[in-house]
Amino acid sequence: MEPVTLRTARFVLSAPRASDVDAVFAACQDAELQRFVPVPVPYERSHGEGFVLDLVPQWWRDDVEYVFGIREHDDAPLMGVVSWQREVGAVGYWLAGEHRGRGVMTEALGALVAWVFAHNPVDLVQWEAVEGNTGSAVVAQRCGFRWQGLGRIENASPGQESRGWKAALTREDHESGTLDAAWPVLA
Repeated sequence: MEPVTLRTARFVLSAPRASDVDAVFAACQDAELQRFVPVPVPYERSHGEGFVLDLVPQWWRDDVEYVFGIREHDDAPLMGVVSWQREVGAVGYWLAGEHRGRGVMTEALGALVAWVFAHNPVDLVQWEAVEGNTGSAVVAQRCGFRWQGLGRIENASPGQESRGWKAALTREDHESGTLDAAWPVLA
């Protein structure tokens, strides 16, 4: 698939581009991001180059994963990324530290999920996170995902516990706007 661009009230979501390598590299230096997102540690500039210049275009082309960079307008710096792994039906995301706590990811994930359901024949989108990643859990809950519990997660970093939090969003719940307040990890 060719990359697409999504627009929300405040943001533009489009495939990361070569000029985003420095922003990816800088964001992935954050210890909190490294704790919860499966990125190499230490994260080197070459990792950012490989992600932006090689992996993302290949994933789009091969219909494996659709990665969207989040920015305030078309020419703005990259704030983070949100993606849908088509083969496993799961979303993933990270946001640079200075952009957290302003609803950026909730708005971006909401746009991604709406696009997934509108353009793909799926009835379920999955979410998972390393235990303790309450920021990611808040975003998923606000986007309508229903708590599923603890289980084995696919996207753990090497050496990291492969057990984590799981949730899912059905097409029906997305269309109805149903929210699940029963997230025990957020109580």
